[in-house]
Amino acid sequence: MIPATVGKKTMNLCLILTVLLLLVIAVSQHDAVNTYSPSDADNLDVILFNDGSFKINVRGQTWLTSANMFFNSNGRTYAQWRDLILSNIDKINGYDTTGTYKQTTYTFEAGPSKVNAAVRVYDAHPIVYFTQTFENGANRTKAASPINKTISGFPSFQVKGVTTAQGPLGYLAYCGYHTGDKSKAFGIFSPTELNITDGIEFGPITLFDGSGDTLVISSASKFMSVNNWFNKDGDKSTLSYGIMGGVDNVPAGFSVDFIVYYSSQGINQAYEGWGEHLRGLYGRSDEFIRNDLTLNYLGYETDNGSYYYYVVESGKTYQDTILDVLDYAKQLLIPYRYIQYDSWWYFKGFGGGVKSWEARPDIFPDGFQYVHNKTGLPSLGHNRWWSNDTVYAKQNGGQYNFIVESTTGKAVPNDQKFWDDLLENATSWGLVTYEQDWLNVEFDKVDALHSDVSLGDTWLTQMGKAAAKNGITIEYCMSPSRHIMHALQTNAVTQTHASNDYIPGKDQWEIGVSSIFAYAMGIVPIKDAMWSSTIQPGNRYNKTEPNTELQLAVSVLSTGAVAIGDRIGYSNATLIMRCCNAEGLILKPSKPATAVDDQIYQTALGGHYSNGVEGHVWTTYIEVGGLKFGIIFVPDIYGVYSITPTKAGFRNIMTGKQMMVFEARDMRNMSAFSDQAPLRISGCIKSKPCTYHVTPVLTQNPSILMLGELTKVVPVSPQRVTKIDVTGNDVKVYLKGVPSEGVYFTFSIDSNIVTISCTFGNSRTAVLDVTAKTCQ
Repeated sequence: MIPATVGKKTMNLCLILTVLLLLVIAVSQHDAVNTYSPSDADNLDVILFNDGSFKINVRGQTWLTSANMFFNSNGRTYAQWRDLILSNIDKINGYDTTGTYKQTTYTFEAGPSKVNAAVRVYDAHPIVYFTQTFENGANRTKAASPINKTISGFPSFQVKGVTTAQGPLGYLAYCGYHTGDKSKAFGIFSPTELNITDGIEFGPITLFDGSGDTLVISSASKFMSVNNWFNKDGDKSTLSYGIMGGVDNVPAGFSVDFIVYYSSQGINQAYEGWGEHLRGLYGRSDEFIRNDLTLNYLGYETDNGSYYYYVVESGKTYQDTILDVLDYAKQLLIPYRYIQYDSWWYFKGFGGGVKSWEARPDIFPDGFQYVHNKTGLPSLGHNRWWSNDTVYAKQNGGQYNFIVESTTGKAVPNDQKFWDDLLENATSWGLVTYEQDWLNVEFDKVDALHSDVSLGDTWLTQMGKAAAKNGITIEYCMSPSRHIMHALQTNAVTQTHASNDYIPGKDQWEIGVSSIFAYAMGIVPIKDAMWSSTIQPGNRYNKTEPNTELQLAVSVLSTGAVAIGDRIGYSNATLIMRCCNAEGLILKPSKPATAVDDQIYQTALGGHYSNGVEGHVWTTYIEVGGLKFGIIFVPDIYGVYSITPTKAGFRNIMTGKQMMVFEARDMRNMSAFSDQAPLRISGCIKSKPCTYHVTPVLTQNPSILMLGELTKVVPVSPQRVTKIDVTGNDVKVYLKGVPSEGVYFTFSIDSNIVTISCTFGNSRTAVLDVTAKTCQ
């Protein structure tokens, strides 16, 4: 018989050996499979482990650490390190349109479902892809909280504070509708300070330390089918990416991608690089933008914030009011080139949705086509969500396939012929741009769009195809980020509202941050309507607009729509005409003005960042005739801010020529502008915003600088200047305009201000000889 003490020692030894064996197994499972470092991003490392976990390092420091991945199947959640079984690891070297890459694929058994989780790192690009593929599909996958959660999680990240040499990691998250502007969030990337709207309203998230190092995290495919989920749980908080939580059936082979993109040159540059990659991947073209009349010409608006939003002139119909608006504009020589018709003109159904997208006879007694013919102007037509009693649905006696929901009171079309017919019929009343508003309501409130992994994509794709077929462009309004990213696949989508509806006197103009996202996706951000005069008597809002100059400048610098919503008799034609030429062509920069990185760093990092700016500082540039000019727009600022070309994002315009800078109201106070000679900005307020123009020295002897057409918001634009010819000390500027239109171009010649006038003839062109001070 073995003594009891010996038995206890033997049992303890066995226990110790068992623990050691488990530790050895755990360590071996967590051994690194590979460390990948893209060749053009030496500061980025991706470390993969045998169990499917990973780390993403920036400059040798771990910024992101994986959390447990999970997949729903058969009515339960299978999680890493619990019951998600790793059955295989496969490594390949591959090539696609982006370039060569290395990929590691982990195959897991989630109960009856086989799921592949792949990590792909490109050899020559700072890009990491995470891909989920449900090889044999999955059933009964719906999450407990379908709106806010996901049914899968890969990648999943631990949310924990990371402190770099510069300080804590900050974040910018695009959330909610209006291109992610409505609920956008800034702060420290930590469990206590991450404050994002996740689930169906999620958008791209950016991490940064204020030094330039930046990561952008987003979906990269199936944009309408995916969510992220921030599981806030103290030190165990996680951020997971996967298929949206309302999906209860995943078809075999269904795959979704997520991307992490790195840049060492700041937030704006990171988004430009990320966007350039995705636009190239999906073949996003700017053809429709270049030909979109409503983006390129001055328009008149009747939407929320405009005077005639559900309001008409006393004793008149909408038909009469619209015709009177144009008569008044002609008297003032305001060249409106289109009219936006908002939701007041068509038939509403249950819950305020659209019953019939046809003109009501009490609105247009002679019909929409009559109004179009009388105005002679194209139309921008607004539309809402579809009500469940829409006349177009077969369930209600119509001709087309709709999913109609009695529980939500809403419907969604599922029929390409419906969109083809709807938009083709609208061309008879001059439709050139279709405005799909309330995108958040249509998506958020239609259950079928949450439960079907393909319906959201089908809905927007059919709309886009019909628009392209009929030569119509699409404007998105109240669009969550997923819609904006889906537009990578829909070239007809040209523009998006980048902030709330215009309301006089409100700070709805603050689009500098959301414009970064829109521009990256190849879509033009728009500010919405504006008043040109402070007082519009009898307006339904009982408000005034004290910042008309600011409103116009933001509209023009967005490169989007410039749309006026004045009452008859209360337009400031002089202000309005600062946006465009004599026939309404908008004179705009080459890209939208966007907030400088220092503005975002300051907002997110606060006292942890010492070189930021409180307020708004936006920049853009203009490229004409092989030369580049910069604009620094400051709507409001607190204190003093020193900005350099690098901080302004002007690396691309500093092409070896000496650059000078001046304030639009004080052209004689001109100074050199370089990283060694920054511009100090202060005293800019909303009622008197500052605009600084950066211009190259064209010749040295004499010293010639082109200040441009100073009566315009953008004094040098490609819509006016076609070529700048510098030969020795001679400068010739080639211009285009409207017959009989007179323009005045200003130059600095050896510090003397010289203005030369031109009047265009029937050729619509003119050549301005700076040395001779003539124009012909």
